[in-house]
Amino acid sequence: MFARNLSFAFLLSTVIAIDAIAAESTRDHISMAGATTIYPFATAVGERFSQATQLKPPQIQAIGSGAGFKLFCAGTGPGTVDIAVAVRPMKPEERELCEKNGVKDIVEIQFGLVATVVAQSSAGVKFNNLNRKELFLAMAKEVPDPKDGAKMVPNPYKTWSDINPALPNTKIVMWVPAEMHGIHDIVLKQIMLVGCKEVAAMQTLMANEPKALETACQSPREDGAYVEFKEFSTAVKELQTNPNTLGVMSQTHFKPNSGLFSIPLDSYEPSVLSVSHGVYPVVEPLLLYVKKANLDVAAGLKEYLTEFTSEEAIGTNRGYLGPMGVVTLPLNGRNEARARVAGLGAK
Repeated sequence: MFARNLSFAFLLSTVIAIDAIAAESTRDHISMAGATTIYPFATAVGERFSQATQLKPPQIQAIGSGAGFKLFCAGTGPGTVDIAVAVRPMKPEERELCEKNGVKDIVEIQFGLVATVVAQSSAGVKFNNLNRKELFLAMAKEVPDPKDGAKMVPNPYKTWSDINPALPNTKIVMWVPAEMHGIHDIVLKQIMLVGCKEVAAMQTLMANEPKALETACQSPREDGAYVEFKEFSTAVKELQTNPNTLGVMSQTHFKPNSGLFSIPLDSYEPSVLSVSHGVYPVVEPLLLYVKKANLDVAAGLKEYLTEFTSEEAIGTNRGYLGPMGVVTLPLNGRNEARARVAGLGAK
């Protein structure tokens, strides 16, 4: 009898221990990290999710796409990030880091679009338009010699009118997100690289050196005309304080009453229609990267993603993220996002 009671006590203690371990391995909140652009959207969805489920809203670190991927790829389990949010796709080297640390089953979900803009203070000398060729010539470390174009020289352009007499005669000062932000890559690849390839002399000088051309096209100047920033709020204040400074950011980083406006780019305004129809030239995808290994780690992870991709959140006209700046995807894109969430498997 004593032996049987002892066995039962041992079994009971084992069950309790297993339950304790299970409790420790399950977090009562979702952990997210990444793009500051997505932070307000993720927060709004989190509030709706929390009201509906009575679960805690996600904890979100707005640290930039690159920094978010670094945390996301650190491993799996309760001490790691469940969702990385980004405005650019994950790079091959970031996927390699994930693989190295055992993060192997990753699901990418796109929930919308947002424009990347060149912003200016309404108090400054107005730019009616900028094209990417002009922006490259303003930001590049080296450019073809303006006198004959036969060689590369340190960027000689000091004012915008030096580049194009039709532009304002104001000093070139561009504030651009630092490397930690996904928009940094967008500036290099979708603005500088594209604009560079529109400069005929660049193509002539480096026709036989495509790698050298790509490097030269994406090398910013270091003489104070190109300034990298870490905090978007700092950049907004800089543009407000120094009206002739220009900055690159998402439209969502400044409010309509901030005194800032978006300069037309390649003759297109960053409107909902121009972004959704693919005619505005510089657009960011709004992406969620989900770690399937953490589905049983974070309470409500799948439910949160279901809310994030619902028509109530991202639907055309009626989605509550629309007024916040999310440009909705076509119906097939929204259905794809929901299908990826549905395919995540167990909660």
